[in-house]
Amino acid sequence: MAHDREQVIKQLSDYVVNVLEEKREEFSGLSVCPFVKADRVRDELFLDVFDNTVDTLIDVVLRFVRSKKRSALIAQVNTNVASKDTEEYQEFINLIIGAADIGDIKALCFNPNETMLAVEGYSPRSKAPHFLINMAYMPDLTKAHRSLKKTQYYDKMPKDYINYLGIKI
Repeated sequence: MAHDREQVIKQLSDYVVNVLEEKREEFSGLSVCPFVKADRVRDELFLDVFDNTVDTLIDVVLRFVRSKKRSALIAQVNTNVASKDTEEYQEFINLIIGAADIGDIKALCFNPNETMLAVEGYSPRSKAPHFLINMAYMPDLTKAHRSLKKTQYYDKMPKDYINYLGIKI
């Protein structure tokens, strides 16, 4: 099924502004993703579409790297990953990125079929317009995590969510 690239990019942009940038009590009054707005405003957020009938994952990662932007949000169209398979697929993506020796990039997946990862019943992942792959460079993620540890951002997050993120509090 063909997807209108411009429409998908618009859906990504709307998701960033209306879901990820929204300040929520579930995240102690912080945005769901506290650093995405700065990347978006500075034009450091790479938005792209991954159609696995046209591109390979490496093609998409290389487009991100060549963009020289700090972070990426990729809509993977033509896919339907069950909630229970998201973590394994995320690990697979990270293995592919690591094996390709492209850079110190980590991927996190946002599955609109998500039923388990929620903070006080709120699941921003379930609001994703498509299956999404978020990519960022490890030094930036480490710096962001250190900064968030100084806040109450993680206070209401259940352990399974923290484990999924692969972080230590």
